Amino acid sequence: MNKNKFTEKVQKQLWFLNRKEKDQLKQKLNALDENQNVDFNKPIKFSNQYLKDVVFKEKTTSSGKIFILLIRIVLAYAVLLGLFLLGLITSLAAVHYFINPKVALSSIVVVLIIVVAIIIMILSLYWIKIATALFTKKLLELKFNRS
Repeated sequence: MNKNKFTEKVQKQLWFLNRKEKDQLKQKLNALDENQNVDFNKPIKFSNQYLKDVVFKEKTTSSGKIFILLIRIVLAYAVLLGLFLLGLITSLAAVHYFINPKVALSSIVVVLIIVVAIIIMILSLYWIKIATALFTKKLLELKFNRS
C-alpha cells in the first residue's frame, strides 16, 4: 500500500478527532517517510498507536465512568432521535393536511411548518453525527486507559 492510500485509510479510521487533533495527525502523516519503521499495510495499527501516544496519553479514566457514559449515550440518542421523529411526523402531518384539509389553515402556515420540520430533522442528524463522534472518542479513551 502506498503512502497516500495509507494516509486516507488512517484519516478515515480517525474521523472522530477534533480539528486540533486532525491537524496534528496530518503533520505526523506528512512527516512519515519510507525510511521510518511504519508498516504502510497496517493503518489500523498505526491509528491505535497514534491514539495511545498522542490523543489519550494524559487522560486518566476509572472503570466507574463507563456506566455513566453509557447512560449519557442512551439519553442523548433518545433525545436526538426524538427530535428527528418530531420533525418527520410534523412534516408528514403538514403534507397530509395539503391532501386532506380538515382545519382552516393558510398555505403559508403549512409551508412554514414543513420548512421548520425539515430544519429540525437536518439539525438532529447533524447533532447525532457530533454525538457519535464524541461518544466514540470517549469509549476509545476508556478502552485505551483502563485503570
